Amino acid sequence: MSNLTPAATRAMLASSQGIEMGGEMADKKYNAPERRSFPTGTVIFREGDVGHEAYMLQQGTVRIFKTVAGKRVTIGRIWPFQVFGELSMMDDEPRMAGAVVDDDATCLVLEKDSIRAMMEQAPPGLNTLVQSLLSTIRAMGKDLADAKATLLEHGIDG
Repeated sequence: MSNLTPAATRAMLASSQGIEMGGEMADKKYNAPERRSFPTGTVIFREGDVGHEAYMLQQGTVRIFKTVAGKRVTIGRIWPFQVFGELSMMDDEPRMAGAVVDDDATCLVLEKDSIRAMMEQAPPGLNTLVQSLLSTIRAMGKDLADAKATLLEHGIDG
């Protein structure tokens, strides 16, 4: 889950569409991102799934959850213009959480190849930093879900 500045949003969309940004994407073919709609209650992806795409929410809301002791524990909410499902695009690990639609949602689909192409253009050393951050985020997501599940067991809505 990430909040993007307007400039970062434009750059990500341009990259996913193969639009030239400073000459770096000149050899990419135009490939407009697919727009998908999901009705309330739809599970967009599940924890443990292999990830092939990330999503930029355009409208609606999405809840990010982990399953702890057989129960869904909410670890985040996604609002319009936020990106979710991006971790597995960058580190090739299974999805760390699931995503379910709380209010009818429309998303732009960001293909893994587009995200990987952006990462390949990053300055040397940046990918190492990103991989370290991703590992930390995954560990924190697990810790958060475990802590919230413990609170819920004690009747505290965390």
